Amino acid sequence: MESETKVEHKVDTVGVYNYDDAVELTGHGRYNYLVLFTCCIIHHAVALDMFGFSMVLAAATCDLQIGIKETGILASAPFAGVFFAFPFGYYADTGGRKRALLLSTIVGFTFAALSSFSINWEMMLAFKIIGCSFSTASFALTMAYLGECVSSKHRSRYLIIMVSMDLACEVVSNGIAYFVLPLTFHWPIPWLFITYSPWRLYTLILALPLGIGALLLLCLYESPKFLANKGDTKEALKLLRSIYIINGGIEEKFPVKQIKQPEEINSKNDTIWSSLKKQTVPLFQPPLLWRTLQLFYLMILCSTTNNVFAMWFPTMVNLFFNSISDASSNSGFCESVVQNVTMNTHNVDNLECDDFMSSNTIYSGIILGLIISSLNLSVSTLASWRRSVLIGCYIVSGVSCVLVGSLSHPIANITFFILIQTSAIGVGSVASYFVDLYPTSYRGLVTSLGMMMTRLTSFAGVNVLGAVFVDHCNLIFYSWAIFVLSGVAVALFLPSDKRK
Repeated sequence: MESETKVEHKVDTVGVYNYDDAVELTGHGRYNYLVLFTCCIIHHAVALDMFGFSMVLAAATCDLQIGIKETGILASAPFAGVFFAFPFGYYADTGGRKRALLLSTIVGFTFAALSSFSINWEMMLAFKIIGCSFSTASFALTMAYLGECVSSKHRSRYLIIMVSMDLACEVVSNGIAYFVLPLTFHWPIPWLFITYSPWRLYTLILALPLGIGALLLLCLYESPKFLANKGDTKEALKLLRSIYIINGGIEEKFPVKQIKQPEEINSKNDTIWSSLKKQTVPLFQPPLLWRTLQLFYLMILCSTTNNVFAMWFPTMVNLFFNSISDASSNSGFCESVVQNVTMNTHNVDNLECDDFMSSNTIYSGIILGLIISSLNLSVSTLASWRRSVLIGCYIVSGVSCVLVGSLSHPIANITFFILIQTSAIGVGSVASYFVDLYPTSYRGLVTSLGMMMTRLTSFAGVNVLGAVFVDHCNLIFYSWAIFVLSGVAVALFLPSDKRK
């Protein structure tokens, strides 16, 4: 265990500390690593459940008779559970972080696994909407849980590492697809009215990490910060002492004997509606109003840019790779993609099964995941410069949008198309501000509301992009550049990176 952090805050009575100082005194060791590992697994599992689904659609096109219209509907399904973020945030702030995470992962795993047995696209759509309505709540819940179980010294770095695991889903999902989808088995299961084929196995494999995450949660404690804020400081102290021991400390040497009562304690006698109003209304009133709008906007920029282009990445990249084998390889990115869409319009039903399963599509997805996750891990060493990192992400993403629309060199086109998704690296930085700038009683809800807004905009973005891409391709990239670069101006009003 690392040496105990020296706490400079004054103590009113010997052995009496506020919560933040008490967490510092538990040290940093095995329990913190286990919390990080569990949250990384869950965060990665949700990403696989959402973004690995685009590969499932490609593989299941013939089996479930999925056409172009159905593909667009199904591709936006992972974002359709947007309104469940609000009740999950409320439940996390009233019932507990761990309980909410367990509900999210268990139900999400169940329906993700069931979707592998779908007999038609309508059944898959229903399973995906229900499952993702639960599983995607873990995106925000893990941020709040991890942030409260780690000292402020390590918080930003841990959140950035967790987001890196999320971004690595491209590598994992495409890597699994490379080995599983080429298999040739077809096992009829008459009583389920299906033939069990490789894409069904692939779907089931993608669901497993959610189940693993749920099992790992059983090895962890509830957030002590949540318990302290509920007024149960004795139980919170008991958990902090246990964490201290797990981290390598000796029980008798734990200096914390009592935790100061938080200034604001959630009342157990509040009705559901009064409690909901009590926790929601302050988020949209001064002094939190400006901060809420600011962080919501920054989170939308980070997540929506990544989500929209990630869901359309296999389609666009596959069309682009087809274009560079033609004589028109000097065309710009949009010209090449639109040209292939036009060429394939009349035979799209025949080409759909093969286009998405090309090896180039899988390789490009792996490269995307490696580049983005590597960049994010590198950025984790700059966690104390989170505002600068966030601004840098917006600049790289915005400039890449401009260059994709203006350059005509194939390698440059695909490189900058990948770099558009560097905006996702800023998610960890924005999440750390939610933890640092809000009282404990609001953190779970405000983070969940922020993620709810990103899923709502992502749902709209996926459908809008598909509807207007062919006719207004370049305009989309230039408009998106302005959208992303506006985040630079908004981020300048975040607290300074300078520390004493």
